[in-house]
Amino acid sequence: MEREFFISSEIYASAHAVSEIIRDICEKIDERNFTVSEFCEGIDDIGVIVNCFPKNMMEAGWGKPRKYISYKNRSADIRLPIPYDDFIAADSDKKYLMVVKNIVVSLEVIEQRCNKSKRAAFDSKGMIKKFLDKLGVTVTELDGINGVEEI
Repeated sequence: MEREFFISSEIYASAHAVSEIIRDICEKIDERNFTVSEFCEGIDDIGVIVNCFPKNMMEAGWGKPRKYISYKNRSADIRLPIPYDDFIAADSDKKYLMVVKNIVVSLEVIEQRCNKSKRAAFDSKGMIKKFLDKLGVTVTELDGINGVEEI
């Protein structure tokens, strides 16, 4: 991977706002220069893909969640779905926070996986703090925000 931290989306057309929000987030955090090495030991790059598909498409196989860490390749690939109906019905501020929350939960998943395997170490709290600081979003703002579809 060219960058240490990569954020993207896989979405249904009517959820195009996810892509717009991710572009804004990537710009604010300076994604190309956002380093993860200060928070990781054993992982050199992280990919977070935000998925947003209607339930019937998810049931057909689109937007499947993925929580994959390759310790051999020293990379993480996390893909978690945002609740589609809630996202479509939300106002623009809540949509933004839902995407941010999805990314935060993805980073927490990496730490959980690393702690379980003990083959890598990851300080999700430190990285989340840096990430949120760059966005100007507080942890309190994310309280009560559902950014990940129950699977």
